[in-house]
Amino acid sequence: HFDRHELDSTHFDHVGKIDPYINPYGTATNSRDENAVICDTNVALEAPTEEQAKSTLKSENISRTDLTIRLPSFEDVNETATLYAHASRILHLETNPFNARPMVQQHGDLDVWINPPPFPLSTKEMDAVYALPFERAPHPSYGDAHIPAWEMIKHSVSIMRGCFGGCTFCSITEHEGRIIQSRSEESILAEVEEIRDRDPTFKGYISDLGGPTANMYRLACKDPNIEKHCRKLSCVYPGICQNLNTDHKPLINLYKKAREIEGIKRIHIASGVRYDLAAQDPEYIKELVTHHVGGYLKIAPEHTEEGPLSKMMKPSMKAYEEFKTLFEKYSKEAGKEQYLIPYFIAAHPGTTDEDMLNLALWLKKHDLRADQVQAFMPTPMSVATAMYYSERNPLKPIRKNSEQVGTAKSLKRRQLHKAFLRYHDPNNWPLLRQELRYMGRADLIGPGKECLIPGESRRERDNRGRTQNSPKGHRFTTNHQGIPRTRKSSASSNTNNSKPSQRNNRSK
Repeated sequence: HFDRHELDSTHFDHVGKIDPYINPYGTATNSRDENAVICDTNVALEAPTEEQAKSTLKSENISRTDLTIRLPSFEDVNETATLYAHASRILHLETNPFNARPMVQQHGDLDVWINPPPFPLSTKEMDAVYALPFERAPHPSYGDAHIPAWEMIKHSVSIMRGCFGGCTFCSITEHEGRIIQSRSEESILAEVEEIRDRDPTFKGYISDLGGPTANMYRLACKDPNIEKHCRKLSCVYPGICQNLNTDHKPLINLYKKAREIEGIKRIHIASGVRYDLAAQDPEYIKELVTHHVGGYLKIAPEHTEEGPLSKMMKPSMKAYEEFKTLFEKYSKEAGKEQYLIPYFIAAHPGTTDEDMLNLALWLKKHDLRADQVQAFMPTPMSVATAMYYSERNPLKPIRKNSEQVGTAKSLKRRQLHKAFLRYHDPNNWPLLRQELRYMGRADLIGPGKECLIPGESRRERDNRGRTQNSPKGHRFTTNHQGIPRTRKSSASSNTNNSKPSQRNNRSK
């Protein structure tokens, strides 16, 4: 790679004022070098504009295809959160295999070379992969052990790879790419028949025909030339791209042929349905709810408020309502009583306490109670993780006045956000009463239908009194920012026996 031309990453993204620190863009060698340029605390570090970058390439007769991007060093990214956000932004802009450029990052005395993503597999290549003689069984080292995950997927069939949704909390793009790679009908139907014929435990029910997303099968950009030049992180945010083919007919035909196979009683769809895409083709929703929903369908709006939704790159609740209307219409026509189970995330970067309150009020209004909920956890390489750590928004250029992203990081604030999602749980009422009073929303405490939670009962008051008089007791207070916390006596112990939450919401 040393014969390639190299440009600093700041030619492609602006880095604004950073805390007093060695300028990693002052030299292409180790920024700890004694000759490196020191940042002036009063001068913003503004990178060349895109036009200037193009001018540099042209003047030096450099082809973009022969270009390597140098990221800030590991040491700099590790110590400066702003540079972490910048590096994340550059990394995700280089995920289209048709235009991505190699990147290089210094780690101590070594450079780490980052290859562009591989080209997507063709349908023929996908078929060849799935035609390999898999055993369709857990590894023999497990013996007779019961494996719940295996029981869930052993009668499922993967029909495609990749996802162009671009949800910031997800790292599927880094695993499988944004370009959909689909198997042929023949390959998929042959696997269904193989399950029927080889597995003695098979009772005629296929648990899933899907992938990272249920309904992106054979969906792609209408123009291959546009696809090769596009650097958008999502084909469906902030709206569905006009260049995206949203025709679900190939998938509808696949469902019909699969459920007509002899010995197949039902084809379930367990992969998540991208409901904004589905609403573009009502015939798909009709096929889905008539033949492939077993009473409940899980979908993932993730939140109701535009603030956190914009940080997730998820559609507005308008898309959810459109899908819900069609879902209920076709369920009624099929003579079935079926329900949507929406998933939601607590404590995602960019979510305020008010956002969580509004989500809780939406759940109460629609008579939904979340059995178990997901609280955001940072995952390697995702954009949301960069938001969480840096408190900047890598979806936009990282400049001097770039958008800052508030994040619930403390345990107590994360517990508060989760408590709003489970507003109906009596164990959460003391914390929610404390916070609602602080927020000036004591009107939501009481017996009325418009109230979120009930007022304190006599039994609760008596129990609270006994707890406060006990040397092992604790009571809720707030810090200077109004974030609930627990103040304990020195004799009390700090234990937490709560289990990690899982995503599984259930209507009341």
